Amino acid sequence: MREPGGESSGVMANRVYVIELAAAAGRRRDPRIPWVYVGSSARLPEDRLAQHRRGYKSAGLVKRHGLDLRPDLYEDLEPIRGKRAAVEAEQGRARELAGCGFVAHCDGTSYGRDELGGEWHEWGRERLEPILGHLDAAIAELRDGSFRPLDAERCADLLRGAHGFWVSDYLDQDDPPPGYGLFAHAERGALVARARELGVGDQAAAAHS
Repeated sequence: MREPGGESSGVMANRVYVIELAAAAGRRRDPRIPWVYVGSSARLPEDRLAQHRRGYKSAGLVKRHGLDLRPDLYEDLEPIRGKRAAVEAEQGRARELAGCGFVAHCDGTSYGRDELGGEWHEWGRERLEPILGHLDAAIAELRDGSFRPLDAERCADLLRGAHGFWVSDYLDQDDPPPGYGLFAHAERGALVARARELGVGDQAAAAHS
């Protein structure tokens, strides 16, 4: 959903935004990786989400299934001047997200929906670099909220939304923290390496020494 930017002293800047959609939006390529909606607007993403929820110029998928913004999937993009450039940016981001496992709905097209059995490429360290702030926050959230000391490998598995009997040893699976599964589209090795850089595992190692 795009909106025209007004023009006063120049062309108003637009921002690309990404909204996570509920499981009912459609069949996922990986149960851990949600459908998302990618749009652009001259309004702040938070304001645009509120408009979607009210039904104002809202995409049907967002009105029915919209959950929340995913700033980790768009905040690396700078504001864009010009409607055409904004459209190209949102479509480019939708294609990129489809390339790492999401189904990304944008401008009437659900990128990745017809590739449910296809392959995708997880984000490695280089691609994660522009959004390390979001990754670091998720790591800290899981480390600080865990029922028992985490090592880097378990932390990475939780970031990727791993399922298993062992998960309940670390968090409440019925009410997990937002960081759980937030980076299901990222390479495990890159997540392990970053967790180690942040000292995850030091507490676990001390507990066993």
